[in-house]
Amino acid sequence: MTATVEQWRTTMIELVSSQTYQNPFLDVDVQAEFQSESGRTITLQGYWDGSNSWKIRFAPTEPGQWTYRTESSNPQDKGLHQMTGMIQCLPYEGDLDIYKHGFLKVGPQGRYLVHDDNTPFFWLGDTHWTFVTEERFDESNCPEYDSQFKACVDKRVEQKFNVYQCNFRDGKGYSVFGRYDEYLQETENGYLPDIDFMKSNVDRKMQYLADQGLVIAVGYSWGSAIVPDGQLERYLLLAKYLVARYGAYPVIWTLAGEVPGYFGGEEEEKMTAYWREVALATEKYDGYGALQSVHLATDRPFPDVYQGESWYDFSMSQAGHGDMHLGASMYSEYRQRFPSMPLVESESLYEGIQSGESNGARTITPEIFRRIAYLCIQNGGCGYTYGACGVWELQWEAAKPGTFWSFWGSMAWNDGLKLPGANQLTILRDFYESVGWHNLRPIPDLITPSMTMKNPELRADRLPSFTADDTMETIVGYFAPGRAVPVTIRTLTAASYTARWFDPANGEYTLINENVKPQTGSWQTPQKTTMNDLLLVLTAN
Repeated sequence: MTATVEQWRTTMIELVSSQTYQNPFLDVDVQAEFQSESGRTITLQGYWDGSNSWKIRFAPTEPGQWTYRTESSNPQDKGLHQMTGMIQCLPYEGDLDIYKHGFLKVGPQGRYLVHDDNTPFFWLGDTHWTFVTEERFDESNCPEYDSQFKACVDKRVEQKFNVYQCNFRDGKGYSVFGRYDEYLQETENGYLPDIDFMKSNVDRKMQYLADQGLVIAVGYSWGSAIVPDGQLERYLLLAKYLVARYGAYPVIWTLAGEVPGYFGGEEEEKMTAYWREVALATEKYDGYGALQSVHLATDRPFPDVYQGESWYDFSMSQAGHGDMHLGASMYSEYRQRFPSMPLVESESLYEGIQSGESNGARTITPEIFRRIAYLCIQNGGCGYTYGACGVWELQWEAAKPGTFWSFWGSMAWNDGLKLPGANQLTILRDFYESVGWHNLRPIPDLITPSMTMKNPELRADRLPSFTADDTMETIVGYFAPGRAVPVTIRTLTAASYTARWFDPANGEYTLINENVKPQTGSWQTPQKTTMNDLLLVLTAN
């Protein structure tokens, strides 16, 4: 019988072993080679799923008939070795972008990410570090929702988020920033996956995220979890297993959190080297060649520990929560150093938490984190990941005063889910897609301030960030909150432009002039009309 599945969606091949193994996880390997009518081949690992059951999850990448043949490291096992079959792939007919256009890859000149068919992908993520360990699939303590997990997912999908940034939080005896689980458990015959845990918890969540069309940007654990003796071998096994189990979903492997760490020395060297080995194992076993990155530590300049390595596809910066200076130079300097490496801001100023600013902590508002989101894109970034108090760490109830989590901000998950800033990031994505963001490049060399300032840091904060397409027909400038210095834009090519202000808080445009006529290719911007942030949009008539 031929299985039928839509392009980029998953189907399952189930195998039943004809033999009994002392440790089925370690004693036998299974893989399958899938071949399309056009000759494309994809080799995928199988995974043990309890008892004498092995499974191989497959997502066809092109329509037509696919054939497959399995191989086992034990040729005598007639249930696992040399099994064959056919899968009929139909064109995807739904409306989810990740299946309409395909999984992700690095785009032209390494500037941004694209789908398999080269459609640009604007990364808009939401942070759920504890999606396995804390988010509850079958429970909710808020009467508006039946499922806490589904409520979080559905809300962000409604708001046009397309990335679920999360972490498996595996860790034997590890406890940094909350609870961890042991996916691989020690037995007298060696490690075995916790199959009941996988089926009752992780499988259901990964499937639901995929069904909602979200890209699942997921790490294995937190950085230093791999350092103790024996943990490298454990994480190599875990990577092989999780890639086999979930690699046919729209995933991005983000390796681990807070790498390379903060304290230097032997521990940091081990952490960096050990996670590299896990990344290479992930690359080896992932038949789809899914994108890989790492959730970097907060540092300046942003760490470049893995730049140029074969598995490292894009950078996930962690700008921080006000514990360091946050400005345009974070991104512009990084892009100058690595012009062919896509850059996503993956953690900055979670809404509702208390910042880490040395001159006094303050509660992060949409206006505060919105500035970083726009500065990232205006200075060469290709996406932004949001975080909300009560959601990023998943608080069932508001944290009690004096506890660890109350230091960051006390808010229950359902209250954090309704914070207003997420809607303003929907506006951000809509805006950039409407102006063809992937065609825009920073143009600092074409901007002249109307006045000079002695202090370089003050000058950098006051100057707007401008970006434009190659023909100078679409120009976008971001003016941060507070006072802003008008600038002159040079080398304008059109005889006439329409100039408008765009309000990133509400998505509304205000006309400045529908017939701006540059003089010898130059035009001076008007003074900003508010102390709030605004974008200036020039469009050739």
